[in-house]
Amino acid sequence: MLKDKRPRQPEQGQAGGTDNALRIAVAEEVSLNPFAGIYLAVKRAILTIKENPEAPAGDPFFKTVAIDTGQFARIVRSGNLETEIMFPAVFIHFVNVRYLVQQQRIGEGRATMRVRFILNTLNNQDPDRECDAFYIFQRINVAIQDAKSYEPALNERCNLLYFDMPETTNMLQAYWIDYEVWFREASAWKYRDWVERYLVMPPFTNHGDAPQHDDEKHGDHMCPAHKETSGYAPSVEGNAPPAEERQDS
Repeated sequence: MLKDKRPRQPEQGQAGGTDNALRIAVAEEVSLNPFAGIYLAVKRAILTIKENPEAPAGDPFFKTVAIDTGQFARIVRSGNLETEIMFPAVFIHFVNVRYLVQQQRIGEGRATMRVRFILNTLNNQDPDRECDAFYIFQRINVAIQDAKSYEPALNERCNLLYFDMPETTNMLQAYWIDYEVWFREASAWKYRDWVERYLVMPPFTNHGDAPQHDDEKHGDHMCPAHKETSGYAPSVEGNAPPAEERQDS
């Protein structure tokens, strides 16, 4: 089914031009920001990680999830300048953002999404707690991968690339995870006063397939026929053999 953007003109003798088609009035423009969509999707996924994995209704493990505007670098300095931030915290940063230049892929791009998380386990050197970062990394990755099933912003690609453990001070433990993300600039228009139209393409479709929509009583079209629309053609160009040889073979 196609939708014609040009409404039918009133015919002569019809007051006001009665049009059987349904006209739909909707808003003009719909625009989606891929970076905001990816960030919000990842934020929702990270907030599903709970302090107690066996209590789904409990408090989130991470107390802060925000865009990284330099907080991570300031926290890992010798003097922590972000004392008002609640920990554990996650900061999300997009790096190496590049757009594709192919003419047929306008608006598509690639980027690296850096998920940097900071823990505040004071006894992180204890044998029982020194592997906490690996468990948290695993829980973050599982939450993001599971979000692909219900977050459209992550459907293009969100694949794990890299995991690192920077050396830090201030009784905080900083780590980061890199993901390769693909994004698409979405800017669509919903046309006002669209008119619904049904299209038939004989011989594969015809008005007999949906007679209830044949308002103008066209009936079935007898041409073109199947032989006129389908057939075989040689895949290699060359001089065709004479007709006598083809008949002999």
